[in-house]
Amino acid sequence: MFFGMASFVLIIAISLRITFGRYLNHLPEEKRRISLENFKSYLRWIAGWKISFLKLNRWDRAIDYFAGWGKKNYSGWTVWVFYLMSLCYVYLALSGMFFAWFVPRGLFGFPLLLHVAAGALFAITLTVILFLKARHYLPERLRTSAAGPSGPGFWCPLLKKSFPRIYIQAAAFWLFALTGFLLAASTLGSMLPYFNYPAQILFFNLHRWSAVFSVVSAILGLDSMVE
Repeated sequence: MFFGMASFVLIIAISLRITFGRYLNHLPEEKRRISLENFKSYLRWIAGWKISFLKLNRWDRAIDYFAGWGKKNYSGWTVWVFYLMSLCYVYLALSGMFFAWFVPRGLFGFPLLLHVAAGALFAITLTVILFLKARHYLPERLRTSAAGPSGPGFWCPLLKKSFPRIYIQAAAFWLFALTGFLLAASTLGSMLPYFNYPAQILFFNLHRWSAVFSVVSAILGLDSMVE
């Protein structure tokens, strides 16, 4: 019960925070502040934006944008690795969170078998992505990229400044990689016959919370993709 409520609130909170920051980025700099007026305007903005996503053409545009982003950032056959990793991750996230939030028994049966198979593919494709892209998010590369021109970054109302987009991409990338490693390690640990029951419970909880922060990193990553 606690995990379901905490994970739901955390994911909703980070989603609202990101969308509120994106809304503030569209305002003149002198109006970028936390206020009741801005919050009311944000609620009207997000309501209209959510309603527009009920239209199929909006989903088509989103998929086309995602596919175009993949082709732009991954050359040749590597783009299919990115697509496969994304497809596996979508199923893993949706199935895991759905059963955690709405099914008291948890994940079981055929969805569980498919979850395990998708998890294996996800671990393999994530490893390939790390070999391909990790060097782009090293500190020296970040300093060079941040010095160049970039689009709107991550606006922090508390500090009243915008951080470069590449920093958000790097944070999302490394958090996604770390949580992916913890997800794979906790799954393998729970399958091995060398650990007692308390250790199995530890692996189970590690897997669930790693999944939550993996979703958070994916949300950050998706937000950083959109110009």
